[in-house]
Amino acid sequence: MKLDELYNNINQQGILAIKNHQEQLDKYLLAPETDLRRGLTIINPLPAHIRRNIMFCIQKLTTVEPVQYFYPASDLHITVIDLIAANNKFDLPVTEKEKYIEVLSQIVAQVNLIHWKLKGIIASPGAFLVKGYYSHELLDLRNLIRKELPANNLVLQERYQTISGHVTFARFTKPLQESRQLLDVLAEMKTIDLGQFTTNTLDLVVHDWYNRSPQLISKLPLRY
Repeated sequence: MKLDELYNNINQQGILAIKNHQEQLDKYLLAPETDLRRGLTIINPLPAHIRRNIMFCIQKLTTVEPVQYFYPASDLHITVIDLIAANNKFDLPVTEKEKYIEVLSQIVAQVNLIHWKLKGIIASPGAFLVKGYYSHELLDLRNLIRKELPANNLVLQERYQTISGHVTFARFTKPLQESRQLLDVLAEMKTIDLGQFTTNTLDLVVHDWYNRSPQLISKLPLRY
């Protein structure tokens, strides 16, 4: 499935859910102290100009739906790949952590810099997303990881085999109060240009579902 087709499908489902007042609410965000889910993930932090542009969109959306959960700028990221999907039984012994760092460093060093273009805001049934488009190096990296981790007896436990490169920046915590106005604002942002950038280093982190206070395990430089 191509990225545009994937993003269009997600957006159609999101708009339908909003129109029918069937949006998906995130129960964990209402009681964060009960959320013990943690996982091991490679993420792509966002440069300052991209975060600034996304925060501009957030400001417009908060005027319509201020009680929803909007990510702070520091938590915004792109998930490259979930190595161990966040769960409440997560445990990573030191020896295993060191092996992940060793193997992943070797894998990432084989892949050239990743180029990104972020353009357009869409809704899913439970969130708002920025559409991310990437160069083929990200696909190469994901395929290498999926091949090499099991070959090195390391767990690979993705939530799902992602092909997207999106940024989640808001989640629904309460029923939407201004659905029609919200859809109008989203329509205005359908093709908004949020910028381009190049990635030369990825972060291996232990974090929760929302990337709040991530624990950096290692910086993973790509090949120049």
